[in-house]
Amino acid sequence: MSNQQEFVLTVIGAGPRGTSFLERLLAHLENNDDVASAAQLRVLVVDPAPHGPGRVWNPEQSDLYLMNTPASFPTAAPVGSTQEQLRPSSVSRSFAQWRGDAETTDYPARRDYGNYLTWLHEAVVQQLRNRGVVVEPIFSYATGLQRAAGGYQLQLQNGARHEVHAAVLCLGHIPARLTGAAQEFQEAAERLNLHYIPPSIPTDVDYSAIDAEQTVLVRGMGLNFFDLMIQVSQGRGGRFEPVPDAPAGQKLRYQPSGTEPKLVAGSRRGTPYRAKTAAAGFVPEGIQLRHFTKDAVARLMEVHGPLDFAEYLWPLIEADVQDTYRRIAGDGAPRFDIRSYARPFDTSSFSSSAEYQQAMLGWLQEDAAASAAGTGSPEKMALNAMHAARLQLKALITAGHIDPLSRITQVEAWFESLVEGLASGPPVQRIEELAALARAGIVEFLGPHPAFTVDEEASCFAADSPHVQGEPYRAAWLLEAMMPPNRVSVADSLLIHQLFEEGLARPGQAHITSTGDDGPRPGKGFDVTDQPHQLIGADGRPSEGLYALGLQLSSAQWGTAIAAEAGGDPATTARSLADADAAAADVLGSL
Repeated sequence: MSNQQEFVLTVIGAGPRGTSFLERLLAHLENNDDVASAAQLRVLVVDPAPHGPGRVWNPEQSDLYLMNTPASFPTAAPVGSTQEQLRPSSVSRSFAQWRGDAETTDYPARRDYGNYLTWLHEAVVQQLRNRGVVVEPIFSYATGLQRAAGGYQLQLQNGARHEVHAAVLCLGHIPARLTGAAQEFQEAAERLNLHYIPPSIPTDVDYSAIDAEQTVLVRGMGLNFFDLMIQVSQGRGGRFEPVPDAPAGQKLRYQPSGTEPKLVAGSRRGTPYRAKTAAAGFVPEGIQLRHFTKDAVARLMEVHGPLDFAEYLWPLIEADVQDTYRRIAGDGAPRFDIRSYARPFDTSSFSSSAEYQQAMLGWLQEDAAASAAGTGSPEKMALNAMHAARLQLKALITAGHIDPLSRITQVEAWFESLVEGLASGPPVQRIEELAALARAGIVEFLGPHPAFTVDEEASCFAADSPHVQGEPYRAAWLLEAMMPPNRVSVADSLLIHQLFEEGLARPGQAHITSTGDDGPRPGKGFDVTDQPHQLIGADGRPSEGLYALGLQLSSAQWGTAIAAEAGGDPATTARSLADADAAAADVLGSL
């Protein structure tokens, strides 16, 4: 580009992925003498949410919402050994480095991480400006991108339009159109004057709208459930009081404020996500994969090519799980049944709801005790072996080493939910709090495989479990304790709709050739090239200058919602930083 021309880049989405991209842009400008003059570059950063944290990590949110990883884990910039492959910028810091304290095994409030992201974003922008880059923050939604002379026209919700040469999409969690049961519940709520809260980011939900003492049916007991639980209890003035010398699972007593609703929660397992171990580390020290190794996978690929997960890889992962379990439990220990551990009540029946509540209290106490035991728990360490394998599997999927049909029908269909429910749960504090709330009658549990329906005659929602005898629960409220589905094909986004209409993007497809019904299967994210992940248009060709980062890479990757690990490998646990780095390098190569 001529020195007289200005190159205009827009970064759409200013949360963690957008901030990482800007930090990588700065790193290339600082470390590469071959990059053209930064004075040619103007960057439009577009997001109505606070720039840096975005919506999910907004520093204004309740301090009751906790991170799901210890403070030592996440980063939005390369640190430690990651810098051996990704050169740092002058402001590269991890969350723990920014905090500057020695205690990194705690689970901080999410708004604390939001403050880190705010600092990093502001520091990066200042350094970019010091180098002559024009950075223009725009607090509005991007509603469209259309082809224009020399690039694209960016359209904003506030009515403004900008001519840009390139765009980096860092969209994060996007609302989704309601389909299936969710659509039916929404229509029933409108028709019968009921209250339905669809899948949402917790910070977008107004929990104060739920009246005191209302019964609320809750669908899902994953991480969003714990946010709901804490916000309508402690968030309404209730208190968790320590019980001296009590065993795990009974360490807290809940004192109600009298303003709490009653939550009746259900999930397919009948239980919430299991708590993380109290042992330090994202993968605790001592976990070693001896079967699911790079060499073992390479040998299998030499013979079979892209691998069927269930046939070739799951046996290796399970062998590591069993070895880890026996190492801690002792040689005479029985085989660890992972599936039964994940669904402990699938073969049980209960004569009443009261009986099931007692069974669940026992389950909560057992889970809290196992987590508190740290590296002494054979079950929790076995699950951490599976968690470690998940991180390696992520790299195999990204490299195309897993058969596409196997990824859809095995990894995404059952392994993903298995490992998330067992190894991606909350800190043990949340299980202690849930047990206290259950003893106080604030939370009750439906049972495995619950059915949520609309009782037209009684004008209410209803729910029960086939495993628990008794009358169904009925309520005027139904809340989905889950995030919107990460699928671009159902995204409620004007920007994504227009990208499809303009032919600039298309959903990813898995090309199945191993079965009789050969043909493409729809993926979750955009169809993209390999790094630097340019969008592929309707004509099958790359849309030059349009890049995707983060969640919308889910057709090309797996586990895109997980933050980068401080000091992690750019091919696995710090992949999001490598993606941002590749996009930044490609953009600067266009100057």
